[in-house]
Amino acid sequence: MAKIIDLLPENCEDALVIPGVTVLYFRAEWCGFCKTMSRIIEQVAAEAADEVTFVKCDVEKCPEFAARFEVTSIPRMVIFKDGLEVKRINSSIGKAPLLHELEQLLKG
Repeated sequence: MAKIIDLLPENCEDALVIPGVTVLYFRAEWCGFCKTMSRIIEQVAAEAADEVTFVKCDVEKCPEFAARFEVTSIPRMVIFKDGLEVKRINSSIGKAPLLHELEQLLKG
């Protein structure tokens, strides 16, 4: 099972040094699409390998961190492998396609 971490302003940088595959997920409480995506992430986390970590970042609580990744719309995901950015997903994505993306990253 993958881990899910909620970022706070004081621990944003920690998200960039997590080993394995990390999905940095930018969201906001008021965003309807983000709520749907959060449910999908919880489902994927239940099925994903231990090497995957999901990190939720509320753009209103961590605006400087979101700006650093040029987040202009939400939901948005930035995927890292061993601290290096490998992919961006700039909208909602379904459970099956997200699981497929993660499996491909874990293989390669």
